[in-house]
Amino acid sequence: MRASPFVFFALLIAASGAIAIADSVTTVSSGQEAWKAQPDKSSMAVVYGDPSKAGFYVIRLKVPANWVAPPHYHPGRENVTILSGTVYFGVGNTIDKSKATAFGAGSFASIPAKTPHYAYTTSSGAEIQLDGIGPFGEVPIKQK
Repeated sequence: MRASPFVFFALLIAASGAIAIADSVTTVSSGQEAWKAQPDKSSMAVVYGDPSKAGFYVIRLKVPANWVAPPHYHPGRENVTILSGTVYFGVGNTIDKSKATAFGAGSFASIPAKTPHYAYTTSSGAEIQLDGIGPFGEVPIKQK
């Protein structure tokens, strides 16, 4: 009788002592986030990790109507998921509403490191989820 490759692999790992204990499960139920007001009138909640340190993080932003994130970039890749509302997003060093695209709930964007971009809302707010590998940073692009 021949052992399956899975059994062989499991025995090899067990014999080497290389079995790692997984991190604990992290859950955050909707409405249980710890929101903190931000200077731009948005609110932020960290739902996983610590964006100020190395490692994976997940944060959420609640942004009001007529909110603007001026042109900026991030040192690392930023992944954005729109949870509710509509956010307008554009790439470039200046806000150009004629080149921005509306992204509604369920939309996703992955923005490479150091890519200048901007975002804004119009008549209603939105909730946005951001994730990436920290430390998170935002570098504003000086406007002329």
